[in-house]
Amino acid sequence: MTFDPAKVPGGDVVAWGAQCRAKALAGLHAGDWRPVYDWTKSWIGWGGGAWLPDTWLLYAASAILHGQPRTAVHSLDLGIGTWLAGDSDRTLLTWCRGTIVMDRLTDPKTALIDFEDCDGAIPAWLRTQADTRLEDCRVAAPRSRKRTPSVKPRPPFTGFDQMLHVVAPPVGQRRDGEQPEAWAQLEKYFMA
Repeated sequence: MTFDPAKVPGGDVVAWGAQCRAKALAGLHAGDWRPVYDWTKSWIGWGGGAWLPDTWLLYAASAILHGQPRTAVHSLDLGIGTWLAGDSDRTLLTWCRGTIVMDRLTDPKTALIDFEDCDGAIPAWLRTQADTRLEDCRVAAPRSRKRTPSVKPRPPFTGFDQMLHVVAPPVGQRRDGEQPEAWAQLEKYFMA
């Protein structure tokens, strides 16, 4: 599949992305995983959202709402491994990955790997919460009886060079590590 700007509904990538974002957040507010998933998918493909941490966090929240925490981890892994070039944005998704593994998969040993990889690199706006979660995980990990990791290791960043043609280009200006615009609505899915 190749991205064709002529096929963007309304012909405007920015406007379509804003509409998708609004509808995905409305689904999140309603607690309904399906519109969150569908509208986020459209935002990623046709609205310039592939380049934003918000979309990968929304995908993960959709999976959490659907009762599928492993799918939520996989959703974050897509952003980490392919789409987010910024180290701080990937660190944020790694930290959120750790919270899902610790809280929803009850696997602090595996979560500790993600949390420790974030230590010292987490964006300043999340640092206090991240430090607390790291300490809690360090206490819980030795007590855990889980022997097999709940999820595979986090993928390395391989980049989007081979994927540029399949999604809308980035829109707007955003600095690596900025708090995602949708964080206020998403935060509860990544907190204990």
